[in-house]
Amino acid sequence: MKPTVDFNECLKDSPKFRASLEEAEADIEMLEAKLEKMVKLCSIMIDTGKHFSLATKGFITGMDDLAKYFSSDNLVKECLKKFSDALNEIQRYYNILMDQAHRSVCKNLNTFIKTDIKKVKEAKRHFEKISDEMDNALTRNSQAPKSKPSECEEANNHLTVMRKCFSHTSLDYVFQINVLLSKKRFDVLDTMLSFMHAQNTYFHQGDDLFGDLDPYMKSVAAEVEDLSAKAAVERKEMEERHTLVQKREMTISSPVQPQKQAEDKARIEGYLFKRTSNAFKSWVRRWFSIQERKLVYRKRTKDTWTVMEEDLRLCTVKPVYDLDRRFCFEVLSPARSHMLQADSEAECQMWMTAIQDGVNRAYRETLSGQDTEEEAANDSSQPGAQADSVQGDNSTLQPKQTTAQRRMELLFSLPGNSRCCDCGSAEPRWASTNLGITLCIECSGFHRSLGVHISKVRSITLDTWEPELLKVMTELGNDVVNKIYEARVDESLATRATSDCKRSVREAWIKAKYVQKAFVSKLPGPSDNRSPEGRRIRGWSVCRKTRRSPARSLSKETSESEDDKLDVTSGLLEAVLSVSSDGTGKDNDSGIGGSANDMLVFGTGLLKSDINRSLDLESSEDSCEDEVDDMKSTTSWEDVSKLDPNTLLFKAAQARNLPVMLEALAHGADPNWVNEDDEGKTPLIKAVETGSLAACEFLLLNLAKLDRKDKYGQTPLHHATLLGHTGQVCQFLKRGANQQALDNKGRNPLTIAVSTANADIVTLLRLAKLNQEMKESDVLGNPGDDTFNDVFRDFSNMASNYPEKLVRK
Repeated sequence: MKPTVDFNECLKDSPKFRASLEEAEADIEMLEAKLEKMVKLCSIMIDTGKHFSLATKGFITGMDDLAKYFSSDNLVKECLKKFSDALNEIQRYYNILMDQAHRSVCKNLNTFIKTDIKKVKEAKRHFEKISDEMDNALTRNSQAPKSKPSECEEANNHLTVMRKCFSHTSLDYVFQINVLLSKKRFDVLDTMLSFMHAQNTYFHQGDDLFGDLDPYMKSVAAEVEDLSAKAAVERKEMEERHTLVQKREMTISSPVQPQKQAEDKARIEGYLFKRTSNAFKSWVRRWFSIQERKLVYRKRTKDTWTVMEEDLRLCTVKPVYDLDRRFCFEVLSPARSHMLQADSEAECQMWMTAIQDGVNRAYRETLSGQDTEEEAANDSSQPGAQADSVQGDNSTLQPKQTTAQRRMELLFSLPGNSRCCDCGSAEPRWASTNLGITLCIECSGFHRSLGVHISKVRSITLDTWEPELLKVMTELGNDVVNKIYEARVDESLATRATSDCKRSVREAWIKAKYVQKAFVSKLPGPSDNRSPEGRRIRGWSVCRKTRRSPARSLSKETSESEDDKLDVTSGLLEAVLSVSSDGTGKDNDSGIGGSANDMLVFGTGLLKSDINRSLDLESSEDSCEDEVDDMKSTTSWEDVSKLDPNTLLFKAAQARNLPVMLEALAHGADPNWVNEDDEGKTPLIKAVETGSLAACEFLLLNLAKLDRKDKYGQTPLHHATLLGHTGQVCQFLKRGANQQALDNKGRNPLTIAVSTANADIVTLLRLAKLNQEMKESDVLGNPGDDTFNDVFRDFSNMASNYPEKLVRK
């Protein structure tokens, strides 16, 4: 605290008095500023508290509304009501606190400013006025002439009066200052103490309230834990939901199911395509049902039913074979006919049987007048009741294996694929397509969270797969990928995931494996080019893939022996170190000094004989005959100092060796790297030159871009067109490749295709261009979509399964 003003010095009006007076006045001004700031901040706090109070009140109202929603659930309703009441009470305490803050802080400090400080300011103004008059009196007295005694006496008398007045005024002013400076201490402390008492009361009230509520909250916590455990059990049971798809397929494919439905009198319903009666004769998908002798349907998003046939007694049903669309049947009545289409032959048979059975039942109900349930029971006991339900040989339809089931069997035939790649769970139903692995549902969830730049997850049974995608999956497999991503597992970094491990363990393992790539072995480089035995590696090369006969289509029903099953581990990256006994040698064909055996070879397992396998992993349009490339004639040896991930990816793409490409990507290779030593080509362009659909698809899945150009300005689509690789042109157009891109000579892919007279590629390019123009013009219905998808689907299947049909010499 600064010293107060001395009364003795005040009477002297000494410079010391004036200095202490100025110091006291400055202190009062600073005090006033600080107090005004406190009042302002307190007002802001109170205003903010009001907004907080309103928001809390709204939240409590929302909680009350939520409690009304759970009106049928007494546990949740009662819990929310109690919590709402507690929050209301806390809100009331808070409003009292804000009111106390206003009274104790704002009001008291304002009173101090407007009363006490104001008095000092008024005394200051009076003191300054009297001080000026005192100075004038002194001046007048000093200037009075001796020759005028009257003036001297008058000036002296005036000076005496002013001195007395100045003394009293000064003493009063100093008194006000001293009082204020002493009062400020206890006034401010009393104000803050009052506010802190209010805070103390607020928190004590809250503590008492929640002390009473604590037992109830603990009981609710126990209830929540019990509900969570029950939900976990239910979730575990529902995790097998995907088996419902297989059960439904088995149900649909069973020829006896329609009869069973008729016996049980179950109402059939489901989706069918219906041909419209307008001029366009378009097909629309509707939800159909048989109800009370009527055939009715409705849209997926509408509740109202539309009656297609009022009386099934007047109808008959027959299959349709003269349409280009499959699985069609016709419902005929005296007035009109309706063309319908099911999703499969089994569903078509089921619907025809059910409709005909509805017709028969409607007749029987009319003739006998008996209850529908009794008639259905009698109908089920009559021999040959189904004889006239459906005409033709389609009634003896045998169950067929679905495409999804064949795909799953194919993938499970690869080594390691019958168990999850990460945790080992049996029968995985998901796959990471860019990594080439199968996954269980738990691991697939964590793979999705990594982002599509790391893992692209698809369902093996539910999603539609392109042929190229299946090629990539069959080139790799869990054993192949794990030999790359688990080459040197260190469980001190992450605990290995198991089928029953915790979520945190599973997540940490997957992130360490695919994001951090903690278990990938190091590539030998300039400073680390020795074998495990310490012998030096002088050269390296990626072996070229074996080209075999085209794969058989998945749509064909084939049987494979154990000898025909795929040994994908032969395509795995292997580091084979073979050094001469004396460690010396002369120059070899590779141009690298040392023995011809003094080298590092990637993918040597591909040189094993696998010509007679039933399923090809690679179809290249440039050759369809079985051959095994000789390593010496097809490989070019590189100095080990040039062995970096980007170069390895480029060489592996040239050799269409997907396991080695995956190894390079695992070491951080850029899928869009430009090789300046090879005309500015990217790995994707190099894969195009080989004609490999699988290598191109693998690079595209791993973020290779279709707009990258070489030094001649040519994109992968330009190269595929120039080389006449129809399958790759189709592959790139499906992914939205730019058809208008021009090379350095000003040619687009269509111009090149026309100049090379490749009719297939010209057709694909023009169809894709037409489809794009129709989309941009927003044509109603865009019928080009169906044509585009059908044509491109046919070309994709042909390029994957029968590439020899697309070769143009």
